[in-house]
Amino acid sequence: TLHRNVIFRNDRVPLPITHYEEPTPQGLWQALDDACRNARTGCDVLAIPHNPNESNGKMFRIEYPDGANLDEQRRLATLRQRMEPVVEIYQHKGDSECRNSLSGVLGAPDEQCDFEKTLRKNVPDCGEGTGSGGTARTGCISRRDFVRYALLDGLSEQLRIGVNPFPLGFIGSTDTHNGSPGNAEESGFVGHRGTDDDTPEKQLGGGGITIGGMEFSPGGLVGVWAEENSRPALFDALRRRETFGTSGPRITVRFFGGFDLPDGLCSDPRLVEKGYQNGVPMGGTFGGKAAQAPRFVVQALRDPGDGTRPGTPLQVMQIVKGTLTAQGPITKVFDVAGNRANGASVDPTTCVQKGEGADLLCGSFRDPEFDPKQPAYYYVRVLENPSCRWNTLLCNALPAAQRPAPCLDASVPKTIQERAWASPIYYIPG
Repeated sequence: TLHRNVIFRNDRVPLPITHYEEPTPQGLWQALDDACRNARTGCDVLAIPHNPNESNGKMFRIEYPDGANLDEQRRLATLRQRMEPVVEIYQHKGDSECRNSLSGVLGAPDEQCDFEKTLRKNVPDCGEGTGSGGTARTGCISRRDFVRYALLDGLSEQLRIGVNPFPLGFIGSTDTHNGSPGNAEESGFVGHRGTDDDTPEKQLGGGGITIGGMEFSPGGLVGVWAEENSRPALFDALRRRETFGTSGPRITVRFFGGFDLPDGLCSDPRLVEKGYQNGVPMGGTFGGKAAQAPRFVVQALRDPGDGTRPGTPLQVMQIVKGTLTAQGPITKVFDVAGNRANGASVDPTTCVQKGEGADLLCGSFRDPEFDPKQPAYYYVRVLENPSCRWNTLLCNALPAAQRPAPCLDASVPKTIQERAWASPIYYIPG
């Protein structure tokens, strides 16, 4: 699946550019640039890579036309950087953050990388190659299907040619085919498409025309920090990557970084104001001389819920770092606030939740392994306490005698730990 969602800033748009005219991503970017931005009609446009976890190593593969010199590579990398500022880190076909045990990346396994993955067994690793058939749940899986590792490849290109083609921000999306955008609650999931999922047996099966079924989820949401709720302001925020994505809950995240952020921001009512004044927000880039490690400040508010559905407390807030070392690209996860060992749990037979959690988490972080000579990225991941997954809620609502076989299948996840991801902040030496 190599789809792009093409978004315009206003109603000044060119004629459609289809796969028939431009079958490659590079052709799409150039044609949009020529027909929109370069036409000087007031048109502006961006494209959002869609569902990279099904791309068989193709979505974030770095490739240039045969014979392209360094200047041409820089031009194309700059074009991609401008045309695709954000990516779907989550949507209802699964998680595109990370996956354990893939070749080419150093670092300890991250148990949270098992979140909302395919139920297929023994899926081959693409290695440095590519596969096909991701939508049909076939082919291989590559590190280049997941944004954590694509960001590392971007840092490598930054060093090689001076341009990072992947300084990506994060969003979440629903992408169910029901005409119900934003309907991302576990309790309200009606399947991928109503004509295929009109019974519990179909929803809990392997999928109809679109293979997936039980593997699908209600999808995610995007949060945008904009000056106002207008299309141009939202578009501009997407362009500058001041965005975050969630797996469905309405968690709210703030994230600032830089060398000059003051102490004590978590208890300061002017946190946001001082974050902008003394640092950069999510999606931003900073550099300069480093007398000490940069400081990052993160704040997250739980989903408040509504009159019919309570929100779930937050468990832990983490910063994920990616950088380049002499041994190779490496990632590491740091806990910033909250407690992964808070004892929170959920009973899948009743969906009653237990354990402590937080309405608000805030933390300040300095990288203990900071190397001022190496580029790095830092993004935020916020985890809720565990709750029941949609399939468990559906099974529990059925009389015991009417529950399909998947309700009793121990290999099917019964619970979920919903989350949010804030766009990375990038450190570039100098």
